[in-house]
Amino acid sequence: MDRALAAVCDHLLWGAANLDAGIAALAERTGVRATPGGQHPDLGTHNAIAALGRKRFLEVIAPDPTLRPGALARRLAGMTTPRLIMWAARTPSAAETAARAKAEGYQAAVVEGHRARPDGRVVRWTNVFVTDHGGGALVPFFIEWHGDSHPADDGPPGLRLKELRGETPEAQGLRAVLEALDVRLAVRKAPTARLVAVLDTPRGRVELTGP
Repeated sequence: MDRALAAVCDHLLWGAANLDAGIAALAERTGVRATPGGQHPDLGTHNAIAALGRKRFLEVIAPDPTLRPGALARRLAGMTTPRLIMWAARTPSAAETAARAKAEGYQAAVVEGHRARPDGRVVRWTNVFVTDHGGGALVPFFIEWHGDSHPADDGPPGLRLKELRGETPEAQGLRAVLEALDVRLAVRKAPTARLVAVLDTPRGRVELTGP
């Protein structure tokens, strides 16, 4: 399972209405305190990062009160408790991923992103958001990083992703979408749809769920 994850899972997003509260909630459960990563001016959010292994991390993300809120910031502001909201799969080519999605009959939006790190350096990436698949947040968005560094290098160690799975009443349909997009994710039939991340932490094995 871990070998499959290494090829696709880049990061998990742990959403919160307040960044400090999100960091504290994660630290209480896992024993690891995420470190500030910087601002997303285009989204109206800011984040903190904890490594989940090599080139894999957990991103705590929340509205930044100093920025103009975008759609994601407004959604996060309405959350009552921190939880997983989505996940990202790493791709070597955003353009090729978008083309594949469109060839399969889905909509695909390519969006450039950036944030300034606390040291002033700018991290840049390209996202691909695929829609019209019916899988919700169990289907990842895709990210192509630009430059040699990776955000996981900036996060404190101590967490490791042992399993990531999607649970849904529509297991067969979700598997079909993931296969079409060349995403490997364990899928389990369940009464309700949710994303489940199993982490090894200093405080033992922990499950994070959402959305």
